Amino acid sequence: MQIIISLDDYCKAYNLQIGIYSPLSYFVGLSDLISISKEFKLKDGTFYPLPIYMPLRDQNLSAHIMGKKVDLIYQNDLVGCMEVSEVYEPDKENICISIFGTKDINHPGVKYFLSEPKYFIAGKTNIFKVPIFAKEKYFMSPDEVKSEKLKKGMKSLAGFQTRNIPHRAHEHLQRTALETCDGILIHPLVGWKKPGDFSQESIVRAYKILIENFYPKDNIIFSLFYSPMFYAGPREALFHALVRKNFGCTHFIVGRDHAGVGDFYELYEAHQLVTKFANSIDIEFLLFRGPYYCKICGTIVTDRHCGHSNSDSIFKISGTTVRSSIINGKDMPDWLIRPQIAKSLSKEDLI
Repeated sequence: MQIIISLDDYCKAYNLQIGIYSPLSYFVGLSDLISISKEFKLKDGTFYPLPIYMPLRDQNLSAHIMGKKVDLIYQNDLVGCMEVSEVYEPDKENICISIFGTKDINHPGVKYFLSEPKYFIAGKTNIFKVPIFAKEKYFMSPDEVKSEKLKKGMKSLAGFQTRNIPHRAHEHLQRTALETCDGILIHPLVGWKKPGDFSQESIVRAYKILIENFYPKDNIIFSLFYSPMFYAGPREALFHALVRKNFGCTHFIVGRDHAGVGDFYELYEAHQLVTKFANSIDIEFLLFRGPYYCKICGTIVTDRHCGHSNSDSIFKISGTTVRSSIINGKDMPDWLIRPQIAKSLSKEDLI
């Protein structure tokens, strides 16, 4: 028996197999899904912040595959197999409220989850055909990143999650982290993202400019992270930290609005949640305030070392500002983004 899988399914299955989502090694069933969403843990009590699930994309098979071994087909190609241990129908709206804090379809994570098929399946997969992305130049497995960390003589490594091209606020966070850690893993997520986010090609191009021309190369590891975004805000900060621990990170950077979208989460809400669960992940969190440009100070600052945070002299730095400038054809000032990077971007770089 065969089932069709999507690229997201393929990515998740491969990530489960090579330890990226450890301690999880299988697609969750209903009891795990509910336990994760409500209590931040698997049914066996192991801490886990976000569910890795497998939708059944051919709903006609729901009554026939329980307890069976099925072939996984991606783009007409046999890529693996799965032992189906459970077929279930989740209460999607309640799961959304628990995970995202809302069931509003204007939230991209909610919209994505609610659009998934009715039935999900649980079980362990065996991927025997490596995805094309795993053979790309900038992809590194957890073992490869750990090997590079050892090769560079790094005892401490900070993980930096992003879905955007680098602007000056990102630079501030990364450089500040290098004051604490021997190195930094710059690890852009390039799986499914909402419309309007930056393409994989533009992110690689921009970071190549930054790393090759401005950063100390011996202190940087750059790799791409193929996984769907959840846009789950504070909860996703915990998930991203857990993933980066599996890549050998000892520290993880959390900014003002980690994995946030619109007004669904409060600024620094992620700081509060990761502090609450800090003992659940063997990693040290670097909690950074949101950098901005202050005209009076003449540099990138935060409200911790600038006395003008409530004045007209400050200018917000964000990926939203960069995207808006590109869409509207506006020039971007040097304090927002490096001119070398700005010149490399166009509307075609937005998905």
